[in-house]
Amino acid sequence: MLDLLNGTALFLKNYGIQNKTVLAAVSGGADSCVLLFVLNGLKKEFNLDIKVIHLNHNWRGEESLCDMEFVRSAAEGAGLEFYFETLDDDIKKTELSAREARYDFFERALKKFDSNVCFLAHNKNDNVETFFYRVIKGTGVSGLVSIPAVRAPYYRPLLNFSREEIEQFASLHSIKYRTDSSNFDTKYKRNFIRQNILPEILKINDNALNAVSSLINIANEHNEILEDYLKIIEQEIFDYAAVDFAYKKPAIIRDRFLNLKPALQREIISRYFKGLLKNRDFKNILKIQNFIIENENSTLSINRDAFLKSWNNSVFLYKR
Repeated sequence: MLDLLNGTALFLKNYGIQNKTVLAAVSGGADSCVLLFVLNGLKKEFNLDIKVIHLNHNWRGEESLCDMEFVRSAAEGAGLEFYFETLDDDIKKTELSAREARYDFFERALKKFDSNVCFLAHNKNDNVETFFYRVIKGTGVSGLVSIPAVRAPYYRPLLNFSREEIEQFASLHSIKYRTDSSNFDTKYKRNFIRQNILPEILKINDNALNAVSSLINIANEHNEILEDYLKIIEQEIFDYAAVDFAYKKPAIIRDRFLNLKPALQREIISRYFKGLLKNRDFKNILKIQNFIIENENSTLSINRDAFLKSWNNSVFLYKR
């Protein structure tokens, strides 16, 4: 396997990332500190203007503050600009709230620095843990892809490297990092998977990380094929002359939708509500599917503001 430096260089070449202002999201943990080290080592070759960004979730008091100062020091030591924000105390201390807050922060930072590239330090273990989390919670085939290597403006060059490989690289190059004490708190579901479930799976197959990663890659390839097919189907069942102004979604021609196989109906629904439904699990998708099948003239609440209306052979979104 390529080492992290060469692997990241190949990643940058493949995605044409050069002569750009880029952001490196650094928490202070091993993964993000290694990512920063590698990017900084490649910045001259690819002419990158790297901005180090850090979000202080403010969950762990003094420890969180020390993380922020550690990242600031690492950025300044590398001669890189440092930008941070601190969350208010009233943010809910949940995995979902933390994730939403991080990505809101990333979006603000991208805008501030007029950049379209934000590097994140997710690794192979993160990908596999997300895979099991989604399987346990309920997901479709598209959910098996877990964490994509690229979903612009977010780029994850370490996704094919395991946590063990990253920590070995850190040790080899004397890269300092901090350990987040909350990573060991199994009340958080992903930590529970990491601490309790994955070790048991590795007892069955010590190559499970690579085996599941291979499945994730296969699912991604199948999704690419499905994507091409679904675009053709959508041309047939969407009424693009009736596009909702608020959500920019075309109406669904109901009788054509009903002629599709049930599994295809659910896949269309999942795509249709991307970005609108926080949880596109099987239960929610099935609820919408049954609504469309059973109602010629009715309304379904999707969230606080959005409604789905079935009327006159047309199914469409509208805002309150």
